[in-house]
Amino acid sequence: MRDLGDILIYDSQFLFHLKHRVPVQVYEGELHVEVGQIARFNDHFVEIGQTLFNRKRFTFVSRPGY
Repeated sequence: MRDLGDILIYDSQFLFHLKHRVPVQVYEGELHVEVGQIARFNDHFVEIGQTLFNRKRFTFVSRPGY
């Protein structure tokens, strides 16, 4: 189980959140942009709420129980 506030970097972390439907919060710098569950991901993008987020541009933070 991931802890509240863990930053997702590796595919295995994104896969865990996808499989277990753990919410993820998305930040652009310090600005909160989105929160939701991962629909799918690849090496370059993460889809949350029908929006694609570039993995290099945005930060993804684990939010279990959100």
